Amino acid sequence: MATLFNTLLLGLTIGASASTIQMNIARDPAVQAAQLEANYLRSRLVRRGSSSTVTESLVNNVTGGLYAASITVGTPSQKLTLQIDTGSSDVWVPQAGSDICDTPVVEGGGCPGGTFDNTTSSTFKVVGPGEFNISYVDGSGAAGDYFTDVFGIGGATVKGLEMGLSVDGEIGQGIMGIGYNTSEANVETGNTTIYANLPNQMVDEGLINSLAYSLWLNDLDSSTGSILFGGIDTDKFSGDLISVDVYPSRRSKSVISFTVAFTSLSATSSSGTDQLTPDSFATAAILDSGTTLTYLPDDIAEMVFAELGAQYYRQLDAVVLPCYTGETNGTINFGFGGTGGPVIKVPIKELVLPLTSDNGQAATFSDKVAACQLGVQAAGDLPILFGDTFLRSAYVVYDLANNRIGLAQTDFNVTSSNVVAFPSFGAPIPSATTAPNQAAVTQTATGVPKVGATATASDGSAAPTYNPTATGLSAASGFTSSPTGKKKSAANGIEPFLWSRVFVGVITLSMMGVGGGLFALM
Repeated sequence: MATLFNTLLLGLTIGASASTIQMNIARDPAVQAAQLEANYLRSRLVRRGSSSTVTESLVNNVTGGLYAASITVGTPSQKLTLQIDTGSSDVWVPQAGSDICDTPVVEGGGCPGGTFDNTTSSTFKVVGPGEFNISYVDGSGAAGDYFTDVFGIGGATVKGLEMGLSVDGEIGQGIMGIGYNTSEANVETGNTTIYANLPNQMVDEGLINSLAYSLWLNDLDSSTGSILFGGIDTDKFSGDLISVDVYPSRRSKSVISFTVAFTSLSATSSSGTDQLTPDSFATAAILDSGTTLTYLPDDIAEMVFAELGAQYYRQLDAVVLPCYTGETNGTINFGFGGTGGPVIKVPIKELVLPLTSDNGQAATFSDKVAACQLGVQAAGDLPILFGDTFLRSAYVVYDLANNRIGLAQTDFNVTSSNVVAFPSFGAPIPSATTAPNQAAVTQTATGVPKVGATATASDGSAAPTYNPTATGLSAASGFTSSPTGKKKSAANGIEPFLWSRVFVGVITLSMMGVGGGLFALM
């Protein structure tokens, strides 16, 4: 999925081993603030290396946000910043001179990642006039032409990449979709033609050996991270790298998103561990770098809120908790694929995010305790989504050739690198073992999340629920005590400054691309 919010900037580095391309990425808080203000003003807030590897580095900012890449398009090359999105499949860029780019930010416009002037590129070629059309659940979209041109990424050059040129639309931030090509925008809008998107074109041109890449976002406070096309970096994770199946959607019967079996959730603090799901629990969840938060089944999310002393605030459409909760040493533990599958432990500090007003004023509770946002929300009737608040703690390998996801506990802030390329097309994930006896799931959810609403399945029936009691949670006391030992609850209320001017930099669900296959996965 993709969003306009909290865009990140990326620098370029060349991968260190054969058959991989590595890419650095960064967030720009100025772009973040501009985009948030633009969306508030227009009242459109969305709810919710070398020859065979390519690496792009990522840079993060504590204010939160999504990840983007510094790339080039055309001859001579033109620099742009595109948001990286594993939940959609098209690379598209805003056209220079388009209405959205010429509209001031304060009026809901602007193109902070730059624009592409196709008239100055000698290698520009239209291949689908008027055929590019991607829509999002908030009613916005981008439309124009499909074209081919030279595309530069991570020090490598893709000579003939097909992309979308946004001539008309409400979105000013270009997107680098790297999902399955079966969910390209033209496929979802009725054109059954599937073209070679960025990962496929990298394989076709011999830049990488297999249709795969790995993502290392690093921690919330770090300044570096990377996406590595065509390989893995064994220095970026600890413990076992375990692969799990990727499952199809019920609607299309094909794999169109990175849907895995989410099978357990627990909370661990200094005062104990609580199991928040039953032994038989299994539900479909999508791993999506284009979503800032993590969206859990409503009943499970409520248990997390109870553990952490968090509370939903309707005025902000955000879940709020004391900032000092992030100083605890506890974790929320996410399990996949059933018994023997990978378990990713997310430190609480990775889930506690800044909450400020547009003038930089920090939000506080009525007793002046600093208030922050929790990076977990209830999904409502949306698919269960694991966004950046989860992904920062996981080293994730996306193996599109074999429909598998590799997961391991990330190593934060490591500076060394040991890149291992996929040796051939369709080769298994290097160094990975396979989760045994995996629980099978199918993606069926559809719709837009409404915090506090009852989740429903796509056929209208009530979704399965699990309702452990919120009392007697042994881990809760370890999460909800302040550094001074004084307990604090979000129920005391936030200081009543102008609600509409609070910038909740990471609460908004990313705009869900129909092309990403997540709008109606029946």
